[in-house]
Parts: sequence; structure tokens; C-alpha cells
Amino acid sequence: MRMKILMKWQRSIYKRLLKYGVISPKVVLLLDGGVCSQMYQYLLGHLYKERGYKVAYDLSFYDEWGLDKDYRFVRNFDLLKAFPYLKMQKASQLEVSMYKQKYYYVGNNTTARIADFSFLEKTPPIYLGGYYLLPPEIYLSAFRSLFKLSPNVLDDENLRICNEIDSRTCSVAVHVRRGDLKVEQYDYGMPPTMEYFKNAVAFFKGKFETPFFYFFSDESDWVANELIPYLQMLDEECKVVNINGSDRGYMDLYLIAHCKHQIASKGTLGKYGALLKDNPEKIVVLCDDQLEYRWKALLQNTVFL
Repeated sequence: MRMKILMKWQRSIYKRLLKYGVISPKVVLLLDGGVCSQMYQYLLGHLYKERGYKVAYDLSFYDEWGLDKDYRFVRNFDLLKAFPYLKMQKASQLEVSMYKQKYYYVGNNTTARIADFSFLEKTPPIYLGGYYLLPPEIYLSAFRSLFKLSPNVLDDENLRICNEIDSRTCSVAVHVRRGDLKVEQYDYGMPPTMEYFKNAVAFFKGKFETPFFYFFSDESDWVANELIPYLQMLDEECKVVNINGSDRGYMDLYLIAHCKHQIASKGTLGKYGALLKDNPEKIVVLCDDQLEYRWKALLQNTVFL
């Protein structure tokens, strides 16, 4: 009870200082989910920072939750591990409490998928705690300016696989998102079918002479025991990369990026890997459904299957 009273008093004082200009107003953004969600939310904050606003990030999700929707796979704050050159200010507990209570804005992609970008005109003080669609041209430009593959991020085991990927003439990353997305979710729609992966693998086999497929998944055992036998793939055609759990998804992101082509699943890991090392020859296969069509504006040479 005493803590609640103290926090209420602190919020009251903070609000007065904010009102009278003693404290500068900020844009406070919630960071949650895996490394790709963190990248997107950081990018959004960067857009506000470019307009001269002070920006701070709420990392409380990783202390209070830190799991996927099924409470199964861990979600760590990995953004600065993947991109150690980025700079960011963490919002204080008082700022998070104050901004969430008084200045919360839900976002344009939280309860309805609409192309309303008016939130970009919001000015501080504001707390951005929802999900936000960005215009593709703004999104792509900011992504390419912010996120670069950094040396020394991969450990020795991942570096060995990375060098192997780089040595291949035609390496194809296959992202198989399972976990909380192996069933239909409002934000992502239906999960890709096994037939989708079969068609995608057949596409690359028909287009290139000796493609080699690297499978990345939060359920690598399912991929090895169910998907690959269904695809009737041989050991000399593919490898399941199972050295990184959900607690090191940023390592998989780097390896996916080093592959010359990508087969994407629902979620963003495969697509962000494609964006990190884009080139005119790259082909990215996506699920043929309406929710995935927006990626066509961001990725070159997309194929929907």
C-alpha cells in the first residue's frame, strides 16, 4: 500500500514538472517480443528521434513477461546483442508508470488492420504501447540505415555455420515458425502448411542446379522428424540448424541473412534476414495470403506460393 501511495505521489509531481516545462516531454515506446519485434519498435522510435523528440524505451516486458503467447519460448531483450552499435535510453519505472497511465496511444494495427499513419504526427508526451504499421517507403529507408550485420556477434559454433553458408553457391534459408504461431492467430493469420514448404523447396530445386537448404525453427525436432521426411529431403540437400534456442534467435537471424535466398514463414525472422542482406539476385518465397502481401513493397523478387 505504501508503495502505491508513493508511486501515485511521484506521478503527481512528475506530471506537474512536465506541465510547467521543468522536464522535457518524451516519446516512450514499449519493446516486447523477439528480436525482430524489438527492431521494428526501435525503428519507430528512431523516426520520432529524427524529428527532434526525446525517446525512451519501456523494457518492462522482459522483466514481467519475457515469454511467447503460449508461455513456452523465452523472449529476451536481444536488440543490443544483435546490433551492439545502437544507442538507446531506457525509460525509468516512474516514466513507464506515468506515461502508460496518462498518455497511452494504442496504435493503428492493434485492434484493426488499417492504413492510418496519423500516429506519426503525434507529439510528446505520448506512450506508444500497441502495434503500428508504417508506410513501406519510410520503413524500408529507416531499416536499411539502422540495421547492419556486425562483426563478432556470432559465437564460434555459429561462425562455423556462417562460413559454411557463405561458401555455398546457392544457400536457401527456410524459416519454420512454430510455437504460438502453429495455430491461427489474429495478427498473423493461418500458419503455412507443409504443402507450402514442399512447393517452396520444389521452386528452388527447379530454378537452381544444387540449392542447399538450411532450416531454422523454434521447434527444430518437429522439422527434423516431421517436415523433412514429408519433403523427402536427403542429408546432402539440407541441414537443420538447432544450436540456437529461442533465447538466441538473433544468432539465427544472422545466419538467415547470410543465406542467398529465403523461404519465409509467418512471423518476421525470415523476412528480416532477407532485408539485412538484400541484393538484386535474392528470391524470397512468401505465403500466398493477404497478410503477407505487404512485404512485396519491401522485398525484391518475392514469390507467393
